[in-house]
Amino acid sequence: MRLILIASLPPLTAAQAAPTVTPGQWESRMIVEEMVMPGMPPGALAMMKDRPTTTQYCLTPQEAEADPKKMLNADKSCKLDRFSMDAGTIDAQMQCKTEQGPATMTMTGRYTATSYDMTSRMVAGPMTMVSRVTARRLGPCK
Repeated sequence: MRLILIASLPPLTAAQAAPTVTPGQWESRMIVEEMVMPGMPPGALAMMKDRPTTTQYCLTPQEAEADPKKMLNADKSCKLDRFSMDAGTIDAQMQCKTEQGPATMTMTGRYTATSYDMTSRMVAGPMTMVSRVTARRLGPCK
């Protein structure tokens, strides 16, 4: 589902804030904290929690200077309702059209020049998913 990808892609969040984020090699970790879905097998959430997704990426100076609001607006199936990234906090909400119907995604968290910690909540019909993404700068790009 496209919204899950948006939530798990750190370059679309705090890692691209103009002058407050440091370019370089970053590592992000995404874990599903809550999943409510009709018909979901027992134990499925526990299995997801046991398998966080860790990725590394190089954030270039150009990407670090890019406007994260524009990046979130790039998906034409979504409309950004609100966006604030100021004084170390992130707060955003967007509405998206998905194959399953309308979906609402909220993102809140904190960031520094070398790290961030963000929680996203997606509600699409009877499904709710809450995930947490943490990231840190490792050093210069490899």
